[in-house]
Amino acid sequence: MARPTEKRTAENGVVLINVLVILALTASVVYAMISLSDLAILRSQRFSSAGQALALISGGEASAIVALRRDMTVAPTTDNMTEVWALVGQQQVQIAGGTFALQIEDAQSRFNLNNLPLSGALGAQILQRIVKRLDLPADVAPRIAARLVQPQPLVRMADLVAEAGLTPDEVARLSQLATVLPGRTDININTAPAALLAVITDNPVQAGRLQGIRKRQGFLTAADLTAAGVILAPGVGFVSRYFEVTTSVTIADTAQRMQTLLQRSTARGGPEVEAIFRQNPLGTVEPPKYAAAP
Repeated sequence: MARPTEKRTAENGVVLINVLVILALTASVVYAMISLSDLAILRSQRFSSAGQALALISGGEASAIVALRRDMTVAPTTDNMTEVWALVGQQQVQIAGGTFALQIEDAQSRFNLNNLPLSGALGAQILQRIVKRLDLPADVAPRIAARLVQPQPLVRMADLVAEAGLTPDEVARLSQLATVLPGRTDININTAPAALLAVITDNPVQAGRLQGIRKRQGFLTAADLTAAGVILAPGVGFVSRYFEVTTSVTIADTAQRMQTLLQRSTARGGPEVEAIFRQNPLGTVEPPKYAAAP
């Protein structure tokens, strides 16, 4: 028979183990609560940072929209790199808690691939020259042309990978001189790169002459073309309707990058500028409002 002292010792041991188990469980619960609280705080901070970043992106878009709307009133017959809209861009700068950068480009500074079904042999020739100029495989042009036989226009350059069998590298190189815009658009020779001037003139001497004039005075006019003895084919102009705005923002450890396609038009109330397509590196943010395109 166990002695009373031994019995009490055994009971005390069991009680101690139970107490330790309870303490361990309590510590685990407290630790889980603290961890969840920290996670909730971190998530809240990230949501706050994301909200601030999106607000800055909206502000960047708004500044571009204001400049482009004003430009339609001040200088409706030309769009060139000396104008205010082209100077709205902001190199990356430090802001409270992060960085901000804004870039605005004339989307019509490149050849619109969606022109192909509407421009016949001339459009096909320009695409072939672009492919040759960029030293791309010769079958790139017919593959793109085959895709554009379909009634649905291209929405993004990146879609050429899945829909025309191009490689990402080929698309990246093609994007130097080509783009995708809704409907038919002219190439703006005031903003087109020198390589594209050479393509559309198909004459290195004339292209160099135009580049020289544009470099000296910042833009080209119809009178400049006449004086230089240059006759350009249809599909080339001096003004643009579409502009691309790229805004990059970092707040704390949150990074946001948005590409927005802006469309200018004239309504009863005066000049209008609206965002018709937004996308970020993860894909489309908003479906394109291509129904609004003329």
